[in-house]
Amino acid sequence: VVTDSQAFERVSADTPPAVPMTSFSILFARFKGDLTEFARGAAAIAGLRPGDRVLVAEACSHHPVEDDIGRVKIPRWLQQHVGGALEFCQVQGHDLPDDLTPFRLVVHCGSCVSNRREVLSRLLRCRSQGVPVTNYGMAIAASLGILDRALRPFPAALAAYHESLAEAAPAIAAGS
Repeated sequence: VVTDSQAFERVSADTPPAVPMTSFSILFARFKGDLTEFARGAAAIAGLRPGDRVLVAEACSHHPVEDDIGRVKIPRWLQQHVGGALEFCQVQGHDLPDDLTPFRLVVHCGSCVSNRREVLSRLLRCRSQGVPVTNYGMAIAASLGILDRALRPFPAALAAYHESLAEAAPAIAAGS
């Protein structure tokens, strides 16, 4: 089953566990970027704490709607997951900040208007500054506790996610 990431919670509940399930956003991460890198970045969600800064990066400059996924829904899901307020910054188009180090995580859109080279360039910028990056679909699935299932069709990405979680476990346990 391939679903819209915004419907993950319902589709996961309505689909038998033996049936593979992922989202369009995760497929786009594989097509346009580096699925494994996005999966590694999703592990950082487990270590987020109230007050941490998160950058939500959108490749286009669309007009936001009332219940916008990047400005409303993802922040809400992540804050529910963390159990407190996070500080969100949003950027659109080519406005990715030069210095990403103030952020504990970058959550990137599906990049439907970008080409693969642009997405990989953004991933490289995050990686070179030591800032984890994931995409909308993985952030949603992680905040809902279903990322393992959403990545199951992609064993290498699932393994990278688990490796990153294991590497971060001591810091997460220490609360840092």
